[in-house]
Amino acid sequence: MSYILQIELKHINDSLAIGDTVYYSATQTINEFSVDITGTEGIIKIGECSAINREEGFIRVSGDLNIDPPTANQYLFFSKDNAANLSTIKGYYAEVKIKNDNKTTDSELFQITLNATQSSK
Repeated sequence: MSYILQIELKHINDSLAIGDTVYYSATQTINEFSVDITGTEGIIKIGECSAINREEGFIRVSGDLNIDPPTANQYLFFSKDNAANLSTIKGYYAEVKIKNDNKTTDSELFQITLNATQSSK
């Protein structure tokens, strides 16, 4: 059975694009952290992202599986198609912007890694 599921979100990840595969997983709160305790068995594929509206705060996911839709306390995530997103950065110049959207809490950055290839000489 085909379906289109509209999911309302407070924040939509900037990397999410149409065509990405969207999943969800059940979580349990342990010491103020939401943790997936079921492992990979608890991961449910919702379908393919078919629309993104960042202004109104929702995404649409198209699928053809018989699943229960995610609830508010479940972890929602996505993956990209490896065939289209497998290359590295090429060129002489790269710029990175790192942003903390949470204005009330400081964040600490532990590590950044970059794999870049010079495209010509």
